[in-house]
Parts: sequence; C-alpha cells; structure tokens
Amino acid sequence: MSKKLQGNGLFESSRMMLPEHKEAYILHQQNLRKNSPPQLDDQEMERISMLIAESMQFRKQVTVVLFGEFDVQKITGVVTKIDPQQKNVRLNQDNDYIWIKVADITDVMLK
Repeated sequence: MSKKLQGNGLFESSRMMLPEHKEAYILHQQNLRKNSPPQLDDQEMERISMLIAESMQFRKQVTVVLFGEFDVQKITGVVTKIDPQQKNVRLNQDNDYIWIKVADITDVMLK
C-alpha cells in the first residue's frame, strides 16, 4: 500500500486553501492580537492635562504615548495648540506638526 493511503495521508494530500480563506484567516489572527484601550482614572487624566498645559505654556518638550490597536506609539515634541472643540492637541516636531486626538493619549512625559 502506498504512503498516501496510510493514516491521514489521503486527506493531507488533497487539502487546499482558497485565497479568500487565507485572507480571512490572517485577518482573524490579527483581530485576536488587538489591544483594548486603557481606562484612565480622573487623577491620571488630570496629570496628563497639566503636563500638556505646561508644555504649551513654557515650550517644554514632551513625549506623548498614543494608544494603537496593535502597538503603542511615542511622539516627541512641543505642544503649541489645544483645540477643545475638536478635542485635539497640536504637537510641533522640528519644522513640522501633527494633530493628536486627546482620546488616543495614554501617557505624557516631560523630556
């Protein structure tokens, strides 16, 4: 008898995966690794807002830690503007700037 027919050999030799199934499987594996956003207490939110205000007032450089679904991102710069209506903070980096959503900020550290 050939080796294909022994054990689970027949099934193994006829198995195939459609590209759609492969993409769905990869997407499912990525979704399993998603992070959930941290819940910040009132004291931590107050500390973050004070450091942002201090950076804006005294032109101090800060490192902002941002939440991401798959990883954490750190951005360094000086806060130059706070938009309370849009709930955004503008962070200047050298000659460029970036707008950051306040809801994405998980930590702020002075440099």
